[in-house]
Amino acid sequence: MPKKFGIIGYPLTYTLSPLMHNRAFRALKIDAIYEAYPVEDIQEALRLIRSLPLEGVSVTMPHKESILNWLDGVDQEAKAIGAVNTVLNDKGRLYGFNTDWLGFLMALRESTQVEGKRVLVLGAGGAARAACYALRLEKAQVFVSSRTYERARTLAEEFQASALPWEDRNRWEGEVIVNATPLGSKGEMPVDPHVLREGMVVMDMVYQPRKTRLLEEAERRGAKTVEGLRMLLFQGAKQLEIWLGVTPPVEAMWEAIAGT
Repeated sequence: MPKKFGIIGYPLTYTLSPLMHNRAFRALKIDAIYEAYPVEDIQEALRLIRSLPLEGVSVTMPHKESILNWLDGVDQEAKAIGAVNTVLNDKGRLYGFNTDWLGFLMALRESTQVEGKRVLVLGAGGAARAACYALRLEKAQVFVSSRTYERARTLAEEFQASALPWEDRNRWEGEVIVNATPLGSKGEMPVDPHVLREGMVVMDMVYQPRKTRLLEEAERRGAKTVEGLRMLLFQGAKQLEIWLGVTPPVEAMWEAIAGT
């Protein structure tokens, strides 16, 4: 019987994780399968993990934060970020991890070092929390902007950052912009194009479409860009390490998702 892995979330209309992880299993010659499980209720999701059983699980919206309270243990990163995106099932005992922050950091490091740089994080949800955690480790000067100022302020206080009112984001000046909102999946722009300029680094966590309008506008103005797909790759590679204790076949995983 193949080992079972999967992703839980809702509605899971678009996910590249099965493509990426199944390619990894083939490259590693491991008898395993990774499938999508669209589950809205967290209790139902937990029952599913234990009953199938799923040996390892990717967790996405809306369960990243709510699942924290139902696990047998949580690593220090997930605890600090307040969100879990990875679960290891050890004989029915479920342990939570967060690999989003590492995936984010590894993707960003391909284009820039952020120590001492001014970084604007757009959003205040789980993805933004992972970004702020990583940026604090890198000693960046972080600004958080969200449509709900109170959420931005709370997040900023937690990670020694500064909160920026949403209406002021288009007047911000700095070196790096990170979009950690869903804006962009349907062609929206989270900032006005005039904010983007040569020498800046712009990262979009949205990976569908792969080249969002934000990244297109940034490239047009001479900025370096970082695709959300790279973050997906690196966080997924770390998940494999956690689940199987193996060196992940990063190139094979990238080939699986880069053509989408």
